Amino acid sequence: MAEIKKILVMTGLILIVILLTTTLASANLVDYLRAKLTGRATTSNVQINISIGNSAPNITYVKTISNQIITEDGQKPVTFDFIVEDIDGWQNIDASSGRANFTYSNASTLITRNNDSCVSLGSVSTTQLNISCTINMWYFDASGTWNITAYATDVSGAQGQNRAASLVLSPTKALLSGPGNLTFSTLNPGDTNTTADNNPLTLNNTGNVHIPEGNISVNATDLVGETNAAYALYARNFTIGITQGGTPAKECGGVNSTFLLKSVYQNISNATLPYGNHSAGGGTGQEGLYLCLTLAGSELLTQAYSTAGEGAWTIQI
Repeated sequence: MAEIKKILVMTGLILIVILLTTTLASANLVDYLRAKLTGRATTSNVQINISIGNSAPNITYVKTISNQIITEDGQKPVTFDFIVEDIDGWQNIDASSGRANFTYSNASTLITRNNDSCVSLGSVSTTQLNISCTINMWYFDASGTWNITAYATDVSGAQGQNRAASLVLSPTKALLSGPGNLTFSTLNPGDTNTTADNNPLTLNNTGNVHIPEGNISVNATDLVGETNAAYALYARNFTIGITQGGTPAKECGGVNSTFLLKSVYQNISNATLPYGNHSAGGGTGQEGLYLCLTLAGSELLTQAYSTAGEGAWTIQI
């Protein structure tokens, strides 16, 4: 009987060892037994959702703009291209969103010229769109370096920009004057200090360079008789200045006036011509010159006198 029990015990130990070895080698069987013994689930399904966010576009290229020169008394259109790139595809770029500006700044001034309606020229790759932009620059825009900023958005409203580019606007001296004819309707031999009927002669700065004092001059000629050229109103008897009025008239030899000389450039005392939008009025970008004939010679004959014989007067800056 003792031998039978011993055999049964040994058989049971062998079965337990085999069972443990088998179950340790089989994870599925362990899970199965655990589930059976505890009643708990040993696996679970998990749903994973990953959303890839929208990528903002980048402006990867702005075409180099050569040095620019203003159009005198007008606007100069400056056209350039820039490339917008979107890794989500060029179709993800809002083709109507291109805009750009030029800005100039110094210690006291910020000038902006812009175009908010740049035009798409179409795709240049699967991820890139070419945008063309034209920005008008005015004749009175400051010379120097202007910064360029280009913008674009995608269809989700995400924006990209590029501020790395710049352009140089060159200085240009230019002017227009008017009226084209200064007239003296009533003159008699021997008259003194007679002012022009249609003063002032207005100088308009049509460029982007400030003309300082001492840099505006007039080259005059004699006004000879149109019938008898032996008689003339002499250039040396004319004065021109930046002020008027008073008795005697300030433009007739006063502090801010200058006597002219024949065929010689004479600087006009205290005359300056800053640049600016002269169309705005109020003297911006302008200087007024007032003409006076200090003496009409007593020897003069009754006839018309003009610059037709010796040539028009010239204003120089």
